[in-house]
Amino acid sequence: MNFHCSATKRIYDELICHTLTNGWHLYLDRGWKRIDNYFHKGISTSWCKIYIEPEIKIETNKLRDFPIFYDKENVSNFKVLPGSAPVDCVIKISNHVDISYQENFYPRITYERQTFKECQDLLYDALIENIGTFTSANNKKVLIPNQGGMDTLTVRSVFDFLGSPYELFDMPSSAPKRSTLNRNLIKNNWGFEQIQETDGAVIVTGFYGDEWILRNPYYVHCILSPRGIDICAEFDKSANCYMKEYFENYRAKCSSAVNFEVEELLKIICNDFQIWHLHDTTIFSPLKHISLLTLLSADTDTVLGQVTNAELSKSIIEKCNSKLLDRIDLVKNHNDPIYFT
Repeated sequence: MNFHCSATKRIYDELICHTLTNGWHLYLDRGWKRIDNYFHKGISTSWCKIYIEPEIKIETNKLRDFPIFYDKENVSNFKVLPGSAPVDCVIKISNHVDISYQENFYPRITYERQTFKECQDLLYDALIENIGTFTSANNKKVLIPNQGGMDTLTVRSVFDFLGSPYELFDMPSSAPKRSTLNRNLIKNNWGFEQIQETDGAVIVTGFYGDEWILRNPYYVHCILSPRGIDICAEFDKSANCYMKEYFENYRAKCSSAVNFEVEELLKIICNDFQIWHLHDTTIFSPLKHISLLTLLSADTDTVLGQVTNAELSKSIIEKCNSKLLDRIDLVKNHNDPIYFT
């Protein structure tokens, strides 16, 4: 789901060029379909349409998975350009690039504290909806990595609960062969380093788990610091917790108190882009749903239990397929392949 729309002709080895009626050139990776006056690529939870008549217009699902960069004569989601369009942007091109913004795009978050049970229900319902909707429309082979990562197992447990078919695959011990586009994407998008391209298949991932379900230490610091909670001190009390080693990467950043508005954190989360479809490899990341932003109002005990020991995530695994609890790695990222950064 990669594109570059340019007023001037360019050379891309792996992209298909479409010269449009207004003289612009649209470059697309493999897997797009032409339907009437637009190109389309994606699945129900992650898609993009590029209209080419009567003007060029880019449409996506509400919470798109990729950035969009632009200047006066270019719009791209893989080539970094001076301008960056947040998720509430509308992009049109006639003779030039026109940027506008949608009103009331970001949801309002309740300030009423959510209990652990309410948060569990939110996460459960979001996963059931995302995976159920995906499964009902999918006709491709589904692959889930045979790993002990918390987010991967959380997603896998819901597939098991719903009886949705999938195959397990082992991550290669060394970096897999990559397309030119994949190698270029890795330079600015860490997620593509962790994906093995598999044409014609859907790879299910645990991406977005840290950011959307209260396990990114700095995001949680922004939630707890205004409540008077020192996240560093809390981790020091939990020496053997699942997230302890990972937290040390964030300790310095979390050492000073911040006064962060929840609304600003919400926008940061919505604009945290990690992974998207690449050529004929489809990516499905169920841990991203508009309702999960309500977790930003979780009560303090729930937030602490999740950021230190993934208690909320474990509760979903226990509910959906408790046999997978024994598969969880003792420490986050402990058994990742060595080529993951």
